Amino acid sequence: MEKVLSRFMELSTDPYASVAKWKEDTGKKIIGCFPMRIPEEIVHASGMLPVVMWRGNEAVTLGHSYVHNFNCGLTRSFIDDVMKEKLDFMDGMIFYRSCLQAEEVPSTIELNAPPRHFLYLYLPPLYPGAVFRDFLIQQLKRMKENIEGWAGQEITKDALNNSIEVYNKNRSLLKRLYELRKRKPGTIRAREMLAIVHSSMLMDKEEHSKLLESLLPELENREAIADGKVRVILTGGLCQTPHTAILDLIEEAGMVVVDDDIYIGSRYFANEVTPGDDPLGSLADRYMKKIPPDPTMGDWKTLWSDYMVDKVRENNAKGMVSLLVKFCPPHLCYYPDIKRTFDREGIPEVMIEVEHEVVSVEQTRTRLQAFVEVIKGGA
Repeated sequence: MEKVLSRFMELSTDPYASVAKWKEDTGKKIIGCFPMRIPEEIVHASGMLPVVMWRGNEAVTLGHSYVHNFNCGLTRSFIDDVMKEKLDFMDGMIFYRSCLQAEEVPSTIELNAPPRHFLYLYLPPLYPGAVFRDFLIQQLKRMKENIEGWAGQEITKDALNNSIEVYNKNRSLLKRLYELRKRKPGTIRAREMLAIVHSSMLMDKEEHSKLLESLLPELENREAIADGKVRVILTGGLCQTPHTAILDLIEEAGMVVVDDDIYIGSRYFANEVTPGDDPLGSLADRYMKKIPPDPTMGDWKTLWSDYMVDKVRENNAKGMVSLLVKFCPPHLCYYPDIKRTFDREGIPEVMIEVEHEVVSVEQTRTRLQAFVEVIKGGA
């Protein structure tokens, strides 16, 4: 068990080295996918490895010559890493517009450091009407055609359905892991869960699933460490990887994370895809789902705040910790409604603003400790 967890931690801590080594060992191509919405199954069906592009491990320096310093940590860090040639091992990159800041990234990359293969997709918002699904399918067909050219081979319907099954299996295993954490809080530390999900975005899905299958029985027998700890839900972060230091502080303050609503978490594997005669249509249907609510998708009717209240109550949690990435417009726009809704429902919630470079550990520790005292005082 510890060996498998260490493997996941290593992948998540130093993704560049891990993914580059995989390419060296296998000789296969690697395609970077901008976070959250790119259907990786299409890349996987071509025989190439899709990896979700990530936030780097260093402070942004060179990148500030190309992007505003008031952009979010992901966009600044990613451009910084590209300009420092850290991602030269990638054979191609696929982008789409998830927010205003993300819209700047592909043009900046294409103008200054274009990869060997480059694709920008126009993925629609979740507005009502069949025209949006039809337009999405056209974009997925365009993506498929480009990937076929990059890989030098046709992506058959059988290959695409097989990749859908591979991804569905991995999603089901991750869901089992989350169910285990709900049943036995404290069995899996927050930083371990982050590493497990993050590594799924970086490595061959079949290999990741095999590791999960060996890990799950071992975790079932692992001793839980949640006695006396306050059950909480984690939300926010969206496309940016949360700092593991903050996850540790949450636990050190006397809390245990029983569920989450973050992209490097439950959002990544939410909703399976139905294989069949129209696999691109099935991938489009997954994209168009409105649960979990996504503040980047223009859907103002499916309230994120109500969804989170339900998640807190379903998990018998006592409160919620919101990780709000500094300069993240989608989360910033929704946060006042989340705060107002949680106050109205009498559910404690604390917002921790996070940044790429700097984490004020002591200030964050104090806020989290005060949050626990509020919950215990109101119990």
